[in-house]
Amino acid sequence: MKKILVLIVGMFLVTSSVNAKMCPKLWAQFDADLKTTKAAAADVTKAKALRVEGEKLHKDGTHDKSEKALKDALKLIGSKV
Repeated sequence: MKKILVLIVGMFLVTSSVNAKMCPKLWAQFDADLKTTKAAAADVTKAKALRVEGEKLHKDGTHDKSEKALKDALKLIGSKV
């Protein structure tokens, strides 16, 4: 029983660290794509706010929400996600 519990906890930790690594890649993509975007100024403003929110959520440990905010930001500036 203890082995199963350790295995489950280990799987959770691996999954969490994989998700945690995706957020920085998304905001790096955003920063790069922002330089060449042709999106409207209002969309760029919203996207920048989402990017800041995504980084904050990442630092708070809520990686699913962070990833969603960052993907939404990328969509607003016309990037492929």
